[in-house]
Amino acid sequence: MKTTHRFYALAIAAFGMVASSCTDENNPDILGSGEVKIGMGVKLRSSAGNSGARLANTGLDINSGFLQVKKIELETEGVDEAGREFEKEMEFKFPEIKKINFDELDSNADFFIAIPAGNYEEVEVEIDLIDHKNQPSIQLEGTYTYTDGRSVPFRFELFGDDDDDIDFEVELEGEDDDDLFFLDKVNNPLALLQLDAKAWFSSISTSALDAAQLTNGVLLINRNTNRTIYRVVEDKIKASSEIELKMR
Repeated sequence: MKTTHRFYALAIAAFGMVASSCTDENNPDILGSGEVKIGMGVKLRSSAGNSGARLANTGLDINSGFLQVKKIELETEGVDEAGREFEKEMEFKFPEIKKINFDELDSNADFFIAIPAGNYEEVEVEIDLIDHKNQPSIQLEGTYTYTDGRSVPFRFELFGDDDDDIDFEVELEGEDDDDLFFLDKVNNPLALLQLDAKAWFSSISTSALDAAQLTNGVLLINRNTNRTIYRVVEDKIKASSEIELKMR
């Protein structure tokens, strides 16, 4: 399964991205070299803007989880100091698989991508996820409260495939398609990927969750357990792949 998500800075949809000045105070990984440090962060999104996602009309409360990053692919287009147009493609790998937890309230960058200062028409970042150490590419955790008041732990696992991994694609573009935007050591964007679990599970009914099979007391949803629910959520993730947000 290959899922591609496109983002254009400064808006919120099924996923969101925010652009602002960013620093490397927490010393996260820095990939590449250059004056511009594009911060990449991941967190859960809720309607209140806080970490975690309580789903309306259901007893499902999602408050933590992680994703695992295999590599970063970068494509840039722009105009250099001599007025010449350029296109560059680069690939970066972390020293080891990057596991990003999104169970905290802060919106700091989890890693940075460094590129040269300049006038850009487009900066495209592809984040390739991967299953690793028997853990899924994406995992969500929380609790489910039945209609009768009982509560059990909840876990959703999205596994990829060696031949067709899950990808997130982040694109920074100008207000108009042909506009250039300038990036330097002052203008460093922060791309915050907000995973909207509420949208992923929005079509799952309370009755379906009430009837779901438990595994050792956990409401587990993955490709092998509660597969009907899993396929619906998987389709929702695929359906969120065409989000276009503009940089301002």
